Amino acid sequence: MEENDNLVRFIYNQCINSTKHGNIANSSGSVIDLRLVTRHYTGNVIRKMMFNTRYFGKGKEDGGPGKEEKEHVDSLFTVLGNVYSFALSDYVPWLRPLDLEGHEKIVSECMRSINGYHDPIIDDRVKQWNQGERKEPEDLLDAFLLAKDSNGKPALSIEEIKSQCT
Repeated sequence: MEENDNLVRFIYNQCINSTKHGNIANSSGSVIDLRLVTRHYTGNVIRKMMFNTRYFGKGKEDGGPGKEEKEHVDSLFTVLGNVYSFALSDYVPWLRPLDLEGHEKIVSECMRSINGYHDPIIDDRVKQWNQGERKEPEDLLDAFLLAKDSNGKPALSIEEIKSQCT
């Protein structure tokens, strides 16, 4: 519900700001970048579910994404676009080391960016649970950290948790 309220506030502020600056498409409304709005709403929901936070940084006063969120969401969508795209090396495996389409390079750069935001949060959360600073799970990351196997040992290693969060 929180993210829905933030979405409506962001769209409202986009309309108001567009009207103030004379960027009106016609007399009945304003133009907003719906791609930006939907991508970042999706990113906000995912971050809220996974890390119980809306922003990695401060965000904008109008409810919009900050620099960190834009980089994060752009990297996520770039990874999705490249991981499942056609690659000749999928059919001719000996071409894989050549990375003819450049997908591996693009994905590894984006993953470096994504992990740069995720890993410190995960490491900090592990530390909080180990030191007893947290008592109740709040999000999926906590659920991953608290998951136990039938012997009472952690079901997932830290590396497995980091890969699941991506």
